[in-house]
Amino acid sequence: MLLYEHNAVNENDLTIEHSKSRPRDEDAHAGLAERIRTLRQAQGMSQVDLAAKAGFARSTLSKIEKGQLSPTFELLLKLARGLQIELAALVQPERHPLVGRLHVERRMSGVALDYPNHRFYALASQLQGRHFQAAVVDFIEADLAAFGPMNRHESEDMLFVLSGRLAFHSEGYTPITLDVGDSLFFDGTMGHACLSASQTEPCQCLYVYAAL
Repeated sequence: MLLYEHNAVNENDLTIEHSKSRPRDEDAHAGLAERIRTLRQAQGMSQVDLAAKAGFARSTLSKIEKGQLSPTFELLLKLARGLQIELAALVQPERHPLVGRLHVERRMSGVALDYPNHRFYALASQLQGRHFQAAVVDFIEADLAAFGPMNRHESEDMLFVLSGRLAFHSEGYTPITLDVGDSLFFDGTMGHACLSASQTEPCQCLYVYAAL
């Protein structure tokens, strides 16, 4: 059974069973679990070592590596810092390194990761050493009450609406609705929730972020 982890203070309250009726890519999450374990072992770290560096419980890491728990974006950032690699190296299979700085990716051919509130497609993950990362995200949830705890992660973020309408909720600001062609820059450490403003269709955004 695949569980999803939500961002909250108490890790014991973070795991919930995925109950929404939308498709999941079990193979993608299994591949993610294997990459995390392989990268950790390649650096000679135990689960205790990596969990300490990443800043969360060893039991959480154990569940992630067994494929029993799907890490949120916040946990992926922490794992990348603990492993001292870029986030894209976690979410994409290893490929041959590119020579030069040109990369074409057609039709979002990379691995897609499904979460209760969104689907995440990493872009150009083969390009290493970047100061920013990019992804296309489908925001599926439209009900703030069903979203769960607001997200927080140590990054500077930008969203550009590609299709649908985005409802952006955050701490200290009134809710904002963005249409196609609108963009938003914000501090990822501020509590925030990205939702579709429509009950019938998702909102797709280009997401660009830089870890702090």
